[in-house]
Amino acid sequence: MNIQMPQLGETVTEGTISKWHKKVGETVKSGEILFEIETDKTSMEIPATTDGKLSQILVAEGNTSSVGSIVAIVASDGEDPNDAAQLEVEVNEKKEAAHEAVHLTETKSQMEKAEEIKNNDDKKIDLDAPNWFSVLTEVLTPEQNYNSIKIPNSEIKLTPLAKRIASNASINLDQLLDYCKSNNIKKVNRKFLETFITSQSQISSSTKKQVIDETIYNKSVTLNRIRRTTAQRLSQSWSVVPQAFQAVEVNYSNLDVVRSEMKEKNVDKAFKISYLSFIARAIAIARDHFPLINSTFNEKEIVVAESLNLSIAVDLKFDGLIVPVIKGAENYKLTDLNDRINDLVDRAQNNDLDQEEHYGGTYTISNNGSMGTYITAPIVNPPQVAIMSFDGIIKKPVIIEDEDGDKIGIRKMGVMGQSFDHRAFDGAYAASFLKEVKTIIEDYNWQSEI
Repeated sequence: MNIQMPQLGETVTEGTISKWHKKVGETVKSGEILFEIETDKTSMEIPATTDGKLSQILVAEGNTSSVGSIVAIVASDGEDPNDAAQLEVEVNEKKEAAHEAVHLTETKSQMEKAEEIKNNDDKKIDLDAPNWFSVLTEVLTPEQNYNSIKIPNSEIKLTPLAKRIASNASINLDQLLDYCKSNNIKKVNRKFLETFITSQSQISSSTKKQVIDETIYNKSVTLNRIRRTTAQRLSQSWSVVPQAFQAVEVNYSNLDVVRSEMKEKNVDKAFKISYLSFIARAIAIARDHFPLINSTFNEKEIVVAESLNLSIAVDLKFDGLIVPVIKGAENYKLTDLNDRINDLVDRAQNNDLDQEEHYGGTYTISNNGSMGTYITAPIVNPPQVAIMSFDGIIKKPVIIEDEDGDKIGIRKMGVMGQSFDHRAFDGAYAASFLKEVKTIIEDYNWQSEI
């Protein structure tokens, strides 16, 4: 029986085999974990669907294969493993032979066209119209210049001109459709397609394999699927989205008093509350007055999300970064939101997230505070238009103004910043939102939330 790469999501087109749990020749039972795969969003264990012996592994650990492709062969009881393997080899050989025949035919056709063009160049061009031609003669569009294109079933539509451009430019339709989905585009016209082509060429040119001096860099480390996807998406974001960054210094002293009280009240429980939960709640409150930070840019309009779906950046012990989502974050008070964040982060680090928790984020928070960093300028994650970062919070001397004048006091301070898509709103709007979040952190009655 052929074992195929399963379909893991609507937009997932390939997966990477990260581990085989069985070796060739070992017995396999239905329901046992056969192999693990990584996609751009998650890792998943894949069980066997039949009994038998693993006769052949066609996709080794670390290699990527498209959805539906055959990754292994399991020979059932009574079936000769060699026969199953030979059958697969014959099928692949036929596919390769057919592909080679098509390639040779295309090459021959291209050579014939090149020879024809060369011969035509040697001929004298006759500028006089033929005798049969008149102003009423129908002019036919040459099909060789405007090839047809087949669009897979999708809610994304292309205008006729966009289809023609996509065909002539040999656009990868899967990449185009994924790009449209990530940017919330439902209809592709000429202008959008030209922007896509430009962005892809920029990404291609910026990620060309460079010449490496192997006498200096002599150890290669293979990137996992999450790392490769992160590189691709952030390169795309950086080349397409005009990003700006702003930061403010925040006094966490008022907030820290409430945080300490909460920890003391729950000293006998496995309770933890970080600054992340307070900042997430402050963003949810401030969002009511600045709805555009919770939107996406769509050519001639900005589409605002009704619900705040907070994406929380989670480090996987230096082995990649994932961004699970808390849907409807505005509906949670501080304590409930803290419980949701703790649960989400814990399950993310233990590879126990539900599939829907990987998608649908409308605003992202990145937290580097535990590493003691001073300031971080994160990259916007399209189709979102903004991302908040906060860094190390430390005691430092600050000037305090009161009725008796200025004096120096010790306060808990930290820098909080936001990167944003300048197409969606301007710096004044972004700075006002940042100031609102700062004010809530410093002056809000956090006692009312516990």
